[in-house]
Amino acid sequence: MALWLPTEPEAWPNACRFRPLRRWRRAGADPCQRSVAWTDSRGVFEISRVDGSSWSEVTVSGRCFQRRAIHTRWLNQSDDLTATLLEYTADREPHDTIVVSEKVALLLTGRTIPVTDIRVGPDARLLTRFIRPRQGSMGLKVPVKMQWVIDTVGRPRVYLAALASALTRPFGVKGVFYRVAGDPARSIDGARPPYTDLLFPPFDPDVARALCQELETKLDNGVAIADINDYG
Repeated sequence: MALWLPTEPEAWPNACRFRPLRRWRRAGADPCQRSVAWTDSRGVFEISRVDGSSWSEVTVSGRCFQRRAIHTRWLNQSDDLTATLLEYTADREPHDTIVVSEKVALLLTGRTIPVTDIRVGPDARLLTRFIRPRQGSMGLKVPVKMQWVIDTVGRPRVYLAALASALTRPFGVKGVFYRVAGDPARSIDGARPPYTDLLFPPFDPDVARALCQELETKLDNGVAIADINDYG
């Protein structure tokens, strides 16, 4: 089961469960394993395609799994992550795996950053003028997000990324700025509806791992945190 926050309250279901298929197939009739994974051709499983009304099947590297999206109420900062998972996974079974979107995990554990805490400088505003975001996304076109990247990775690295992008863009090479600036530039989220007042910085892997272990203890199920809509 995975919890994530849609761009709009009614846009997507807020939860999805992944379940090995072995218990639903006759013995020897399937290649499924008692483990859970999700992927597509880019290595990212697109949960937004999951039908929330029933279980559906997905095959990954020859292994079969069932998945089901689960609608929740609109979640906000006053919700507790553990309580929310317990509430909406009351019918979970021992081999189910709960996959929580990074945005939900950040929001419900108080790890978001108010945009008012970020002081945007002139260089951040200037750099955003040259950002060409993916269709349907603002990316680092938002000055406060660019400023957070500058504060996080340092001005020299951001300036180098901008220079590298300027030199390679005429040759049709895309994404150089994000590759040079690193994961923070690719992963920072928020500062757009419905969370115009919040930034969602990426989890430190060790922090995310510790949170998953804590949730696994409380739920007695496997738990993972995923950046579900990451384009890589």
